[in-house]
Amino acid sequence: MATPDTLADPYALKDGALPPPDKFDAGSFPSFGGLTFPAQANPGPTVQPDFLFPENYEENYRRSWGERLTFHIGSAYLTGYTTGGAYGLYEGLKASQGERRRIRINSVLNCMSQRGPGWGNSLGSIALMWSVFETIAYSWRGTDDLLNPAGAAVVTGALYRSTAGPRVAAVTGLGLGALAAVGSFAAKHFSQRGMLKNFL
Repeated sequence: MATPDTLADPYALKDGALPPPDKFDAGSFPSFGGLTFPAQANPGPTVQPDFLFPENYEENYRRSWGERLTFHIGSAYLTGYTTGGAYGLYEGLKASQGERRRIRINSVLNCMSQRGPGWGNSLGSIALMWSVFETIAYSWRGTDDLLNPAGAAVVTGALYRSTAGPRVAAVTGLGLGALAAVGSFAAKHFSQRGMLKNFL
């Protein structure tokens, strides 16, 4: 007759705690036909990653001409439309002081619809000319520095205001050139800090 000791689980402990697992040792396996199990698997040759672009791709990245043209024209038109509409709102309210509400609303709508699209079209045309001249300067010089946007702005301003006389054209060109130089410098500064990296 079996005794309670022979029926007891030999792996069970009296205090209820499980025994710690044995450390796996691959070198303890026997060899079969000269084949042994190594203690550590061979990781194989290290595969180097294959980059699609060079390491300094983000530093020298420049969007294509179509992307830059679309961004410049869209931003300029939106800026002109917004500022022109705001000025039209002010002009309409100022011109219709003391009038009835319906007349004031009509005056505001007329002024906003006149100033907004007009300023937007003007700034969009300037942005189109500037983007074309800047791309030509970059392709001709082969470098992307402050001279390209500044020179393109000077040519754009002089050509845009050429019908108003040489003096007005020169002043407009120099003013736009200085504005473009400051804006390009600020954009390069912030893009190096990662703030405008997705927009340039």
